[in-house]
Amino acid sequence: MEQDLILEIGTEEIPAGFLNQALTDLKDIAVRELRAKDIAFKEARSFGTPRRLTLHITGVLDKQPDKTVESLGPPKRIAYDREGNPTKAAIGFAKSQGVSPGELVLLKNDKGEFAGARKRVKGEKTVKLLESILPGVILSIPFRKSMRWGVVEIDFVRPIRWLLALFGGKTVPFSIGDIKTAKLSYGHRFLSPRQFRVSGWDDYTSGLESRFVVLDQDKRKSLIRKQTQKLAAEVGGHLEEDEELLETVTNLVEYPVVLVGSFEEEYLSLPKEVLISVMKHHQKYFPLYADGGERLLPNFIFVSGTKVKDPRLVIEGNERVIRARFNDAKFFYDEDTKTPLSEKKEALKGMVYLSELGNYHDKTRRIAKLASLLGKKLDFEQESRRNLVRAAELAKADLATQMVFEFPELEGTMGKYYARASGEDDTVGIAIEEHYMPRTRDGAIPSTDVGSVLSICDKADNISACFTRGLIPTGASDPYALRRQAIGIINIILDWEYRLSLKEIFENGLELIQHQIEAGNKRAKKFSSPEEALNLITDFVKERYRNILTAEGFPADVVDAVLSCGCDDLLDTKRKIQALVEFMNMPDFDSLAIAFKRVVNIVEGAQNQGASKELMSEQSELSLYESYCAVKADVQKIADDGDYPQILSLMKGLKKPIDAFFDNVLVMEKDEVLRTNRLALLWGIRELFFTVANFSKIST
Repeated sequence: MEQDLILEIGTEEIPAGFLNQALTDLKDIAVRELRAKDIAFKEARSFGTPRRLTLHITGVLDKQPDKTVESLGPPKRIAYDREGNPTKAAIGFAKSQGVSPGELVLLKNDKGEFAGARKRVKGEKTVKLLESILPGVILSIPFRKSMRWGVVEIDFVRPIRWLLALFGGKTVPFSIGDIKTAKLSYGHRFLSPRQFRVSGWDDYTSGLESRFVVLDQDKRKSLIRKQTQKLAAEVGGHLEEDEELLETVTNLVEYPVVLVGSFEEEYLSLPKEVLISVMKHHQKYFPLYADGGERLLPNFIFVSGTKVKDPRLVIEGNERVIRARFNDAKFFYDEDTKTPLSEKKEALKGMVYLSELGNYHDKTRRIAKLASLLGKKLDFEQESRRNLVRAAELAKADLATQMVFEFPELEGTMGKYYARASGEDDTVGIAIEEHYMPRTRDGAIPSTDVGSVLSICDKADNISACFTRGLIPTGASDPYALRRQAIGIINIILDWEYRLSLKEIFENGLELIQHQIEAGNKRAKKFSSPEEALNLITDFVKERYRNILTAEGFPADVVDAVLSCGCDDLLDTKRKIQALVEFMNMPDFDSLAIAFKRVVNIVEGAQNQGASKELMSEQSELSLYESYCAVKADVQKIADDGDYPQILSLMKGLKKPIDAFFDNVLVMEKDEVLRTNRLALLWGIRELFFTVANFSKIST
């Protein structure tokens, strides 16, 4: 018979950011445990509010299926004598299995025949199994942070206050700490706090709904979305799409009541990012925008979790809170703008960047020098280079302002506004804001050249500094978001089509850090050589690039074939991959790849000493040498243009001479001089092909 399973874990308020993952984990763990116990069911769903995690599984069979269990005993030659009678080994095995020797059967596997026992095992009742399964499910839910309370020896995200566990309408008896399961649940903490009895899913959900609890998180989200849009239209504004904020407020309330408040228009003189930050990040309010989205309205929408007789009282309370926050922000802004942004650089000397790597003032000097180098490398005009260096010098100055101290999420953004207020070129201000971009893995990249290069410099310095200190990401940990920053560098270079050398970027970054360390008589992490640190960093960035390329749909073997031959110029590397993918569609590609693999395999371990034509006597040998020299000369002429389709087409001309060479010439000649010369010729061909890719890594 099929039954429903209902599990509700009643708790103190769970943090909004924990709820969604907890519901996913609750369902996944429960499903895994039921399947492990061979308990069939139809559908599993999880629901939650700040005060409860609920699991509903339908169509659960009330018992495990009966099954036949086979147990292997001793091999046939040991279990039976020559007459076929059971030996002591077989008799002992039969006794251990609770069967008579005559009931033993012969079982076969890939190792031969064995004496075995075949028993029919009746399935256990599901309710009995649930008594042990459900406590384990609850306590297996992983949380970023857990806590203990009272004298209970368990960990959970918040104290557990009640447990409801029903199977087929009957309580599944178990306890967690000092809380025992019962047929009871609770409504809204303030609007309907009394307990109510539950016998099934329908009266559970209807009981919650009548007691001001919207259990389904998707339904709560939909209600909030509709009400916020309705109120926005009523005050003549509109909302920007913000799923993250919507998700957060959905997980903050059990019963959403959406209200609109207002504030004085004088606060609109502040940078809108400040107002938005206060509303969204600190108060979890929805800002309202005028038509076009550029201008804020003096209104906000918020979600209350309690229904009251006079909503105006709740609105006025929230208006007082936001007014106080805006007053603080206005004070910070007025105080910060009393002095130019450039004067705040001195305060950076008192702000530690990384232990043993100085302060933010030191970091600013490093990225300014690196920015100057990259500006020259990219042939920036003089004015752009001047703005780039100036933006680098001021990039971290807003960290010393009161506004950013109070609202750290505004770093860079306030630097832009304070740069403008200080009379700096607008290009400088925009670059200060953009140098933190992209702020997420898939975030927008800087929109200006100056901002893009400054972002590369800042991220390169962060990566170099952390690697120097041994703060290298592991599989489970990346506290300084170095992977995201490496991806940011890659995306900026590709989007802006910068011809930059990864080696030069990080070589200069590491050199600037090393000079600072030596000047301060400090010690950094010891590497066996400067090249070791550089190689670690470039390999780290290359691995991120590999992931990006494969995610874009390029075949993994092609990506590896190109990257294995070098990955210094990211743009050039991608062009090689694109050309090679197109080239692989040609009908004779496979035969060319096979010819190249023969070259690679035979020269493995040989030394590249340069081939001499004077030592060549075979016609096929001379023909290959002349073809190779001609192709190499043509490739060198167009190499700087990056015309890899043409380069690959030229290389294709070597296929027939290579085949003829292997058919007619003995490479591993006994004469050492001839053998070495022939290997040198093949080595040169290998190196020529390696200007594009290692074809031996491509699946053919």
